[in-house]
Amino acid sequence: MKKTIATAIISAISLSMLVSCGSTSESSENDSVRPEKNTAASKTTSEATSLSAEKIRLPGEDQTQSSTKSSSKKNSKTSSDKNRNSEKVTFPSEIDLSDGNAAMDLEKKKRGIKPDDDGFIIDDGILYDYDGTDSEIHIPDDVTRIEARAFWGNDVVEAVYIPSSVEYIGDSAFWSCGALRYVEIEDGMKKISDRAFWSCSALKDVVIPESVTSIGSTAFWSIPELTIHAPKGSVAESFAKSNRISYSAGEAEYEKLDTENVIRARQYEHADFSEFTIPENITSIESEAFQYCRKLKTITIPANVKYIAPNAFEYCEGLETVIIDGCPEIKAEAFEYCSNLKTLIINDGCKSIGESAFAYCENLNDIYIAASVDKIDKRAFEYIGDNPVFHAPSGSKAERYANSMSYAHDNNI
Repeated sequence: MKKTIATAIISAISLSMLVSCGSTSESSENDSVRPEKNTAASKTTSEATSLSAEKIRLPGEDQTQSSTKSSSKKNSKTSSDKNRNSEKVTFPSEIDLSDGNAAMDLEKKKRGIKPDDDGFIIDDGILYDYDGTDSEIHIPDDVTRIEARAFWGNDVVEAVYIPSSVEYIGDSAFWSCGALRYVEIEDGMKKISDRAFWSCSALKDVVIPESVTSIGSTAFWSIPELTIHAPKGSVAESFAKSNRISYSAGEAEYEKLDTENVIRARQYEHADFSEFTIPENITSIESEAFQYCRKLKTITIPANVKYIAPNAFEYCEGLETVIIDGCPEIKAEAFEYCSNLKTLIINDGCKSIGESAFAYCENLNDIYIAASVDKIDKRAFEYIGDNPVFHAPSGSKAERYANSMSYAHDNNI
């Protein structure tokens, strides 16, 4: 996805105004640590500046929720965490994207370089941009640095393999890559800059080697289900745990999507329709697939859909009714900020409702949840309507959830 120079400058200025910590979902077992969500924000830079101050958390800052229904607390770092903090690593000619002139010069530089046969725009060992169409890419071995904004807003790339020759990932290099699900970095990398993977909401696994000694505090901000795979005792391990990101010392492997039967990441983002029927052959709805479809009023998710990915319907502000006919998994933030959503019906077959899945649905007051749902994240229905009523079978998880959150409930389902 290519951006105009003007848009690039606007977003560059936006970057200087927004600073936040990474966000992830609930706790997992064994060698994983799941954080509480810090915040959710608009994933397009043109809208990011409109966010109210109370929805932004600064790195290291504790924020108390105004609601009495829940609160978010940050754990203080242990002394061992502090001992493993990122070293300050600098590289020649690092670009300050808050400088409009620097951002403009970067865009001009990109346009002056001819792409190679694979779509990479490289000059003197620096990867400036990617103009290809492959979903799974291997950065060329002659690249030593991935420049700021190199993949900014790309909605095609799903997996990236970074060779040992690359020492540096620049500011916002992979900013808001909606389809990106997997990143593997070989030993040799030294620095991952601020906002490098900011708001890559579909990103699930990142492999970070021990050679990385500097990770920007906002490098992995607003990624609901991220796991960082890194050696024990590494800077990456310390970063993950201090930012409440799921961590694993084990290996990771990219699982390629069967794109024939999915609604792709951002496939209908900003679409103008008021009605949409999901085909019966669809097996998943990927990240940000319907994000900002502001005129969409109702949606029915058929039972053959296995999951609704993070942010899939986020900011669908005209959405009033959602019917989910058995989709097993509603992932984190799937319907977040659907401010006019009034009625939610989750039928038999659904199993899990993720963190902030329906958060900030400020008019949601009528909620039907079947007995099959056995997992509801504590923050799944945070900041919903003033008088919500949960309709759920007696003894069900939904009934217990409503009780625990002091929400009204009945068994009229």
